[in-house]
Amino acid sequence: AVVSTQSTGYYQKSRDYGSTVTHTLEFLLNFIKVNVYHFHWRSVSNYVEKAEHIDETDVRVLRRIQLAKGLTEMSLKDYNQAAKTFLNIPCDSWNDEIISPLTLLIYTTLCALASFKRKDIQKLLIENNNFKQYLDMQPTIRNCILSFYNRRFNIGLQSLDMLKREFKLDLFLSPHIDDLYFFIRSESMKQYFAPYLCCDMVKMAAAFNTDVDSLELELMALVGGEGVKIDSFNKVLRAVKRNEKEQVRRDVIELCNTLQFKTQELIVKTAILKAGLVIKSSAPNIDEKPSTSSVRGGGPL
Repeated sequence: AVVSTQSTGYYQKSRDYGSTVTHTLEFLLNFIKVNVYHFHWRSVSNYVEKAEHIDETDVRVLRRIQLAKGLTEMSLKDYNQAAKTFLNIPCDSWNDEIISPLTLLIYTTLCALASFKRKDIQKLLIENNNFKQYLDMQPTIRNCILSFYNRRFNIGLQSLDMLKREFKLDLFLSPHIDDLYFFIRSESMKQYFAPYLCCDMVKMAAAFNTDVDSLELELMALVGGEGVKIDSFNKVLRAVKRNEKEQVRRDVIELCNTLQFKTQELIVKTAILKAGLVIKSSAPNIDEKPSTSSVRGGGPL
């Protein structure tokens, strides 16, 4: 639907005529919807927060609030929290929403694959009874999620590449497609290498549908600070072994320094108290009663 730029002003004026909680909630939902279509995410966030403070049990109302909240989080590129928000949206009684259930499934899947660890994919996606209802709508998306979970990354990435052109036509998703695909690929590479101490880059390149040289360039940007080294000559990816003895030694030294500082602090405090170098408060004690001699005219009346 085409939303006029004057709609925001009209809804704002209608607020003065509301006299019940239902009227206020209706105004908030309409105002949120208009601002979502205008991409005014700061306003959406403010009014979603106000709507959440209203005690409401209607599933349809709660869904609209959560949809707007998830879209706002996705617009801020907080893909992890956006996926968790989308996952809490019930599948039943879906009617006249900002997006369709299939679109919600796509948003949730991409945000989750870009930010979830493997155990979270199993717990929050695959074993989620509410989300299974969405997965039944689109077997292609379900198979894609299972491919990533079962470490068949080439199949999962191929499925996403086939759908990428279609995703770029989406109103809310198109600005995030490149970032989401990059994060999904990066997270997949981390999960691929996680069980190993040494990995053949030739086989890894085949698993990610690329050549060795291109894979090496991707890994150079990815493994910074990840405890991984790239052997360009032998085309091998190696995990850097941690020196556990050295780490224990550093932890012990840090603990000793902390205990020494606290011990010296206690010694100084004890010496100060023993020497009587304590500044007492000069304020009068309100519990003490003044003597009769200190009161003017203290003689018998």
